Amino acid sequence: MHPFTFEQSGRIVFGRGSLSEIGHAAAAYGAKVLLVTGRSFAAGSGYLSKLVESLRGAGLEVHVFSEVEPNPSFKTVERGARLAVGKGVEVVVGFGGGSALDAAKAVAALAKLGGSPLDHLYPKSVEAALPVVAAPTTTGTGSEVTRYSVLTDPEAGRKVVMQGPALVPKVAILDPDVTDYMPGRLVASTGFDALSHALEAFLSRRASPLSDLFAVEAARLILGNLAKAAKRPGEAREVMLYASTLAGVAINQAGSTLVHGLGYYLTARHDVHHGVANALLLPHVLTYYAQRTDRVDRLAEALGLHGWADLVSKVCELADEVEIPESVASVGVPESEIEEMVREAAFYRRNVENGVVVPSEEEIRAVYESAFKGRRELLRSLRRG
Repeated sequence: MHPFTFEQSGRIVFGRGSLSEIGHAAAAYGAKVLLVTGRSFAAGSGYLSKLVESLRGAGLEVHVFSEVEPNPSFKTVERGARLAVGKGVEVVVGFGGGSALDAAKAVAALAKLGGSPLDHLYPKSVEAALPVVAAPTTTGTGSEVTRYSVLTDPEAGRKVVMQGPALVPKVAILDPDVTDYMPGRLVASTGFDALSHALEAFLSRRASPLSDLFAVEAARLILGNLAKAAKRPGEAREVMLYASTLAGVAINQAGSTLVHGLGYYLTARHDVHHGVANALLLPHVLTYYAQRTDRVDRLAEALGLHGWADLVSKVCELADEVEIPESVASVGVPESEIEEMVREAAFYRRNVENGVVVPSEEEIRAVYESAFKGRRELLRSLRRG
């Protein structure tokens, strides 16, 4: 066993109805709170008024910032930080999907440190931020337990990240009730984000025996429950919310790898949902790693499967079952952009070079080409041997 360090701060509260505890959780860290949400779900579902009521019931002065768009931009989080500073906010509450939670963490950092996200991007480490309480409404990102805040630089057309221990939320409140509102296609796409987190963490050069425990259990639960969760609310969505958090812990320790590194282009340049982008690339990346290391075989064995090809087939079958698009081409990305995609991969070397194998440009090109052909062609090639 190689040496490793495992550090996971924060408290996790799980259970139906647990969102009612958000006021008590936030009050432990200050008297003035900024509630950060997306533009529609919190208000449209009625949860916004419930959250404000809970926070005020705990004696807090509440300010609402409900301007977070999908893939939040620098300008958005800068506006949120100015509001937090202007109101003297002491604690930030994030409620929503990954975008809202990532924005909440960035707002908390900028309110404490000042400046723009550009001043604090990786490889810098965020060592100070206002305390964050995070309540996810989707079953995929794991942002409620990670040290990452993923933002979009619209001018460069790139996804960028702030990262550091101060960004890990102090409290994560996991209330499965909120997942009942998710449409099936969102359960599918965010679920594949969580599956990518789990599998990539296991295939990370920073993986450890402890992070592997979280990664394998998360992957096992997702493979067994995502299809059911995408069809209807119920117990499977509870399991997916739990599994998503497990996968978040896994990447908080080990980081993501080639799937995220190649998928960011699809989201930043073509607005492909992040989870869908990951799903389109995942089986092709697994095949790439499997042909160069036995680590994917070991992952398949840990999941009770018969070798890496069985795992790839399982992932493809699940993608078909939850109606993930067949290929990168099928989401409108032109194959003529492959060379630009390969060049852009160098910008995401934080992810690309974090895997157990570091790909060459030619190998990255081959993975993209396979993803353009799609899952069916990949499975046919595996059957041909």
